[in-house]
Amino acid sequence: MDFKYMYGKQADQYSFIHIPKMLVTEKIFTGITIHAKVLYGLLLDRMGMAAKNKWVDERNRMYVVYPIQEIQKDMGVTRKKARECLAELENAGLIEKQFRGMGLPSIYFVKDFAVA
Repeated sequence: MDFKYMYGKQADQYSFIHIPKMLVTEKIFTGITIHAKVLYGLLLDRMGMAAKNKWVDERNRMYVVYPIQEIQKDMGVTRKKARECLAELENAGLIEKQFRGMGLPSIYFVKDFAVA
């Protein structure tokens, strides 16, 4: 492919997924796959939507709504891989999943490991 160069303000046109550097560099997180780390970044990105929509539980904890189908689409992975990534993050204590039932997507509490 022949991609074009960027000029001036064009470099600011992209939005980014922020993945905390500690998640990549700290030994405690070496067992987590890069796919799961990218998913953590996507979940962090959704925290902005959570704040805007006032998605908080009765204990005032902010949560994210991210249906598995959207995770699959956003990451370009299978349902199985999306679930594996979520399980990795949950097992590492980086997120907490809460099943809602009645056809509603689960919600995820994204944990702030920097203050643990």
